[in-house]
Amino acid sequence: MGSIHVGPESRLPTIPARIGLIAGEGDFPLTLAKAARSEGVEIITFGINGLANDRLREHSTAMYTLKLSEISKLVEHARTHKLHHVIMAGRVPHNILLKQISFDPRILRVLGSLANKRADSLLSAAVGELEKEGIKVLDSTMFLKSCMPEPGILTKRLTPSEEILRDIDFGYPIAKEIGRLDIGQAIAVRNGIVLAVEALEGTDALIERVHGMVGEGWVLVKVSKPRQDMRFDVPVVGLNTIRNLAEHGAVALCLTAHESLFFDRQDAIPFAEQCGINIIARGDDDSVFNYVNATNS
Repeated sequence: MGSIHVGPESRLPTIPARIGLIAGEGDFPLTLAKAARSEGVEIITFGINGLANDRLREHSTAMYTLKLSEISKLVEHARTHKLHHVIMAGRVPHNILLKQISFDPRILRVLGSLANKRADSLLSAAVGELEKEGIKVLDSTMFLKSCMPEPGILTKRLTPSEEILRDIDFGYPIAKEIGRLDIGQAIAVRNGIVLAVEALEGTDALIERVHGMVGEGWVLVKVSKPRQDMRFDVPVVGLNTIRNLAEHGAVALCLTAHESLFFDRQDAIPFAEQCGINIIARGDDDSVFNYVNATNS
């Protein structure tokens, strides 16, 4: 199979005919694999043990299950399949290395060289190791640009209250700072108060925790990091996120425009509107009040 021509947004003149998929948990890897296959790309999947969906086998020429720390095995398999490009997709809990340590000399050397074990540091180091072997790590959104929302109010049948808008504009820069520090991607806000910050537990657990503290009427702000590396850890929401928010009393979700993935939008937005959950995609330098004014003008 030859290479496939794509537009300039992919940052590559062509899409490689064969790509490796390093798959964590959630729907992101499966959605990406389907999209890549629809473009005629052959997928070789490296599923992280205990995280990757086994349904990926249906969309892969081959699938291997590896511990996150088994970089040497991944490189060996990549050489077998003559892979020169990989994509990383799916959530990898920040504490996964505590559970999946192997005696791979490569990972032990990498870990020993790091000043800290933050997610960005670990993922950047893994990318560096792969690229030393001639394996380029690609933008994880390259097949899914249509899933990245433009700035504005996505739930057009709802009008967010001034309180919701104030909470979003209050919480957004704080969430960006939490992202810059590589603590998490999301915070919960109500009445100008930060209720909770996402850390190791992930967004779904944060949502449940906030409901246990305050019940209803709160806002979730989930953002990309400043200078987000689109190769990994891109924020993702979808129908399951909206269902979780509805079950646990949220009234709004704000995510970063152009640097977040919003899956199942055709189902998630009507469901959110039915449940009274406002969804807004915000530009970093915007105020969400501008989106309401634009809608009303």
